[in-house]
Amino acid sequence: MFNPDFYPTPPEVAVTMLDCLDLRGKTISEPSAGSGNLIRECLNRGAAEVIWCEVEPKLHGILTSIRNATPAHSYADFLQVHPADVSHIDMIVMNPPFSADEAHILHAWEIAPPGCEIVALCNWNTICDEYVHRLTQRGPKGLQKQLAHLINAYGSSESLGECFTTAERPTRVSVGLVRLRKPGQRVSTADEFNGFFLGPDDIEAQGEGLIPYRRSRDIVNRYVEACRIYDEQVEAGVRLRSVLDGFFGGELGLQVTVEGAPVTRNRFRKDLQKAAWKHVFAEFLPAQMATSNLQRDINAFVEEQSKIPFTERNIYRMLQIVAGTQEQRVDRAVEEAIDSLTKHTKENRWGVEGWVTNSGYMLNRRFIRSYMAEPSWSGGFVTVRTYGSQSDEIRDLIKALCFLTGRSFEEVGEPRNPGFEGGRYCPGEWYTWGFFRFRAYKKGTVHFEFLDEEVWAAVNARYARIKGQVLPEASRRKAARKPRREPAGVAA
Repeated sequence: MFNPDFYPTPPEVAVTMLDCLDLRGKTISEPSAGSGNLIRECLNRGAAEVIWCEVEPKLHGILTSIRNATPAHSYADFLQVHPADVSHIDMIVMNPPFSADEAHILHAWEIAPPGCEIVALCNWNTICDEYVHRLTQRGPKGLQKQLAHLINAYGSSESLGECFTTAERPTRVSVGLVRLRKPGQRVSTADEFNGFFLGPDDIEAQGEGLIPYRRSRDIVNRYVEACRIYDEQVEAGVRLRSVLDGFFGGELGLQVTVEGAPVTRNRFRKDLQKAAWKHVFAEFLPAQMATSNLQRDINAFVEEQSKIPFTERNIYRMLQIVAGTQEQRVDRAVEEAIDSLTKHTKENRWGVEGWVTNSGYMLNRRFIRSYMAEPSWSGGFVTVRTYGSQSDEIRDLIKALCFLTGRSFEEVGEPRNPGFEGGRYCPGEWYTWGFFRFRAYKKGTVHFEFLDEEVWAAVNARYARIKGQVLPEASRRKAARKPRREPAGVAA
């Protein structure tokens, strides 16, 4: 077989997973596609598109032959997918490797957009009450305990028994089925970007003209030229096929591929636009404006629109919209980060007298972020992850604090360890990162502490306003001491 974790989903199990779901017109993510059994069942039930990941290159040829199944380019490993890459999906359906099933399900939960449904198989021992209880009694394995809390709060689980005994690759492992639903409702980004110029898609007209050279024009020209090259390649492929017809058959031909997988013109243009917008924001926006929720919004916006002309006019208009909605994005960054940090960990909460409801909590001056560190390969050091939803939340919180205090994100920078390069830290020792000092541990937790009490009070005051709560008088006085300076404007 291809690898030890390759256990294709039996057709009857795929039916059980999907029977109660309406997949018509939905965009589905399949994180461990294997030979495509779940993809085919989703498409048979009316899914519009299935976006897949698969770490085994030998299976890619099978998967790329399935119509309306799209590879998640550059992400063979699902654990490297970011929230911005899947902000447009409706559902995640998965049969992850049982050797790391809890990690895959938890990652699916972290990157899933609001309202997304997750249906996942796993080893029943990973989630069964008796096993999790025994772990709790003797010091739980963190990921399993976290998954158990997640299922209890947002979903359900059931045992399917030894349902792989007659499968293509049989096993007597007892299988569990997890169903989760991410809180919230996916909102169309078309309303958020109202006023964006969506004129007729006239790519050919974009490359010519007498407009003086400027950086935005260079970006647009590169996009246009890439689209032209794609069309020329497809046209050459059609001509080549007509020449070879009846001579060499189908052995020779041309096609456009991304990382070895054929890509349609529509998919090529969407992926190219996402990359172009990311480049535009990096080039023209102050770093504190480019939050991860903006990246998610742009990804969903591009996916929802069938035609978006990538023009200079649209670049300037989009930058104006983003700059004009920065207050709202700061609120989102603060709310998402503090909600995430305080939702399940009591040690991170500061309950305040007069708090109207239990729907929100102030953030402690010292708080803990789990699953953000890992042991280094050598020397007894620990590294802090600078990718993934955990670090995105901390980085977005720092960008929001930059906005509130008037500091630039470039000034704040990344975590610093003066003694070592490459992001290595001594476990348990304090280092600085922007508005915090932090220390990381080999078990995966990172402890943060606000360096400035007034900054800590200010962000809690902002969070209270977002939640519609009232802070005690002492906290309000702290938050009001330090007025916010206006941030730098958008580059021209």
